[in-house]
Amino acid sequence: MTAAFALGALVLSVALSLGTYVSARHLLLEQRERSALRQAYADAALVRDGLATAGTGVSEALGAVAPPAGAAMYVHRYGQWYSSSLDQSGEALTAVVRPAVTDGSVGLGWTGRTEPNAVVVGIPLPAVDAEYYEVAVAAELDATLHTLAVALLVGAVLTTLAGAAIGRAASRRVLSPLRDVAGAAADISGGDLLRRLRATDDPDLSELVESFNQMVDALQARIQREARFAADVSHELRTPVTTLTTSLALLERARDLDPQTERAVHLMADELARFRRALEDLLALGRLESGIDDAALMVTESHELVRQALVASGRPVTMAADSTGTVGSSVRVDRPQMVRALVNLFDNADLHGEGLVDVVVVPDRAHVDIHVRDRGGGVVEDERERIFERFARAGGAKAGTGSGLGLSIVAEAVRKHGGEVWCADRPTGGAEFVVRLPRIDARGQGSDR
Repeated sequence: MTAAFALGALVLSVALSLGTYVSARHLLLEQRERSALRQAYADAALVRDGLATAGTGVSEALGAVAPPAGAAMYVHRYGQWYSSSLDQSGEALTAVVRPAVTDGSVGLGWTGRTEPNAVVVGIPLPAVDAEYYEVAVAAELDATLHTLAVALLVGAVLTTLAGAAIGRAASRRVLSPLRDVAGAAADISGGDLLRRLRATDDPDLSELVESFNQMVDALQARIQREARFAADVSHELRTPVTTLTTSLALLERARDLDPQTERAVHLMADELARFRRALEDLLALGRLESGIDDAALMVTESHELVRQALVASGRPVTMAADSTGTVGSSVRVDRPQMVRALVNLFDNADLHGEGLVDVVVVPDRAHVDIHVRDRGGGVVEDERERIFERFARAGGAKAGTGSGLGLSIVAEAVRKHGGEVWCADRPTGGAEFVVRLPRIDARGQGSDR
């Protein structure tokens, strides 16, 4: 739209400028020619009277006439050329009108042999057997046309810029609702299901705004229903799973089972434990999708958060030093949820990465990065985003291990806290999962980026 307005303004201004310049030039040329013709008639009459006086030569007759500024007078008589100026030959300058004068008519034309061009007037003087020519350089006319051209060019440029500015303003106004819709859609896709478009009085947009908000309301209601359904199902299954776990525990302690039955009982116990982990993970996802309670958020040092996760996972508390050391690493999180997310990363390193190597906290001005490194074979690049999806497993996953929800719980928890998580390869081998959370300064406020 901006380009269209600018192009339209350019075409319009160029057309108007060309029309104005051509019309003004034609008018000024006519005025200059009429002025030159009148002056030439007056000067020719004086030269003719001088030549008609007995004993007066051509040079004397020319000397008695004062030519206008920038003009030169020439007389052709008896095959000889006489001039009031020695700058150029009269024969060359008057060639454009000489045929008409030779035929006995008054000639008027322009010559390009001067800088700038000059208007040439030729008048026959049959009474004294001579031809009179006057060549007037159009310096003032040339300067006027040059000034006019510059003014019109500047006007065309300004008009084009004004058209572009109007087009830009119009496009911004027209596209502003679309930008609002795009921003709202991006926020909603990022998990902000409370985002809505503001009501508008514009009748052309009110229907779009209302439809969009209704769509988001329906989407939010459906997601909440699905989340509640998954949570309810998981919760209802916990009781029978607990009963089955207790019963299998009694069977495992029985001493009168034959080997085949004992293997079957152990297999059922393993699968039931896996099923129970899946239920717990589904419940955790349901709580995450229902939103984070702001009242549960508290400012916590990242090192302390990692230490608690290591303790909760039953691992020795060993952490590598961060790369900055002097920068604060406080974050505002729901501590149980983030501890569970980190424990899932640790378990993932054990299950699929041949064991956890170390955990590194790296704070900077705006973020705190928690690096979880393992010693496995790494994750191929094509699967680094897919492994955070529900029930997705990388190609190196062990059969029958994990619920397939651990990394999706990590991604959902980090996203709910305004952060991001990704997977990369370690330079020395293995995979490296990085959890990035917004850093909080000493006053409990978010740090500037």
